[in-house]
Amino acid sequence: MPAARIVLWVTSVAGLALLARSALLDPVPMWVALGAFVGYAALCTTGVLVPQLQMFGDVEWRGEPGAKAVALTFDDGPNPKTTRKVLEILARGGHKATFFVVGKKALAHADVVREIHAAGHEIGVHGHVHDRLYSLKPPKYVAEDIARAQRAVEQACGLCPTLFRPPVGYLSSRTAAGAKRAGVRTVAWSARGLDGIGPTDPDPVFSRIEKRLIDGAIVLMHDAAERDDFEPASVEILPRLLEELADRGLAAVTVSELLDGAKSA
Repeated sequence: MPAARIVLWVTSVAGLALLARSALLDPVPMWVALGAFVGYAALCTTGVLVPQLQMFGDVEWRGEPGAKAVALTFDDGPNPKTTRKVLEILARGGHKATFFVVGKKALAHADVVREIHAAGHEIGVHGHVHDRLYSLKPPKYVAEDIARAQRAVEQACGLCPTLFRPPVGYLSSRTAAGAKRAGVRTVAWSARGLDGIGPTDPDPVFSRIEKRLIDGAIVLMHDAAERDDFEPASVEILPRLLEELADRGLAAVTVSELLDGAKSA
């Protein structure tokens, strides 16, 4: 069991014990109660913002070293222009990647989804509408949203994705419960360029990824902007990143290949 989940359970039990003591015996000083509340809230918030801690549910965020490979992943697509640029760059060297698509965009650009699948890449879902308040939604909403995104992909290319990356990347207890209900595998990352918020200088994006580009890494990039209003810097740095992989003797594979040694159908 992840250490962060153990800490959460221990602090939850401690909080209940403190509450019981206050109800049955003498109330604890206000500063103690307030400090305990603030500390617990900070702990839970950290767990949501850092899914790699696996505080609220199981998360795949890196592979085991030894395969001499990394998984390149792309969020927020598909986009007819920028996604096709990424596909073209990857095709030059026969590289494979995983695309976490937004269901609504998959419906609008089913032809691009088919191109991703036909090129041998893996497809996961990134929510149906990329709700920025996703981590606050109840499990039922999450499960239904994932199912809608899955249906959009299946309608486009006949594939029902089993990989899921939450919109914005946050993983609350509600999101984890909804993903479990949907029967999907939640995927985070070990390296990312932070290029999905807005137009970004490519050099810092490359630098942030390059520092964590090690055997077994799962790299988060973007093949499209959330609102399709700019070209993510990942598109520009991708050729340089693939050269860096070659220099380090690392292959670009899908998430399933990295984690399981076999590509998802």
